[in-house]
Amino acid sequence: MACTLEPFENPWFFHLSSGINAEYGHKNKVIIFMGDGNIDLVDYGSSDHCTGFIDKMTEHGFAQLISRPTRITDHSATLIDHIFTNACHNVTRSGVISDSDMSDHLATFACLLTDHNKVAKKLNSEFSSNTPNRVINGDTIDNFKSKIELMDWNFVLDLEDADEKLTAFLKKYEDLYKECFPLKSKKRQKRSETKPWIFEWLECACHRKNLLYHKFIKFPSPENKSKYIKMKKFCEKHVKRSKDEYYTKYFERYYTNSKKQWQMINQLLNRSKKKKKK
Repeated sequence: MACTLEPFENPWFFHLSSGINAEYGHKNKVIIFMGDGNIDLVDYGSSDHCTGFIDKMTEHGFAQLISRPTRITDHSATLIDHIFTNACHNVTRSGVISDSDMSDHLATFACLLTDHNKVAKKLNSEFSSNTPNRVINGDTIDNFKSKIELMDWNFVLDLEDADEKLTAFLKKYEDLYKECFPLKSKKRQKRSETKPWIFEWLECACHRKNLLYHKFIKFPSPENKSKYIKMKKFCEKHVKRSKDEYYTKYFERYYTNSKKQWQMINQLLNRSKKKKKK
C-alpha cells in the first residue's frame, strides 16, 4: 500500500508502479495506490492529460475505485482523490463519505477482502442495518462458482437474436446469484449514548447542520454554502460552550473528591486501567 500527496503523474510514481510490475510481478499481490493525485478524473476522454494517466495505470493493471467527485465547491466538482488497486475482485465496497466536513475534500474509502469468512463476519458486525444484505462468504462464493461451472449454457446458443441471447444469459446468471447469495435482514445496532453536554436542542441543531451539508454537496451553490457555514459556526460555538460548562460544573461538584477527579481526567486522556500481572 502506498499513500502520496504528490501528483500521480510524476515520473517517480510510474517508475514505482512499473518497477513493481516488472521486477516483482503482482499477480498474487494486492497493491493499493491512494492519495491526492491532483488529476481530475472526471475529465477522462476530454483531457489528454487525464486520459493518458488512466490508460497508463490500466496498462500496469491498476483500476480506479472512486467514481464520484471528492472536492465540491459552489462552482466546481472534481475527482482528485484516487484509490487504485490491482485486485478489484477483492473489493467489497468503495466510495466517498459525505458525512464528514473536517476538510474541503470528501473522504474516500475502499474495503478489500483478505479472508472471505473473517471479512464477511466483520462486515456483518460493522455494517449491520435493517436493510437486507446478501450473505457473501467463502461457502456461498464456492457454491456460486460451482453452479456457474456446472450450468449448461447451450440454451443461450439456441436463440437467434443477439438481444434475446443476452437477456436469457443475464436472467439465468441473476437467478443463480440470488439463489447462492440469499438476502438476510440484520438488526440495527444501537447507537452509542449521546455525549452528556449535547442537549436535545443542540443535537437537533447538529442534525440540521448535517442536512445543510448534504444539501450543499448535492446542490452546490453560494446560497447553500452560506447556510451551511452559518449553521456550522453556530454548532461549533455552542458545542464548545456547552462542553466547557459541563466539565467546569463536574470539577466544581467533585472538588473535594480526588478519586472522581482522576476518573474524569483518565477518561479525557483515554487511559485504561492496567491489569496487574499475576
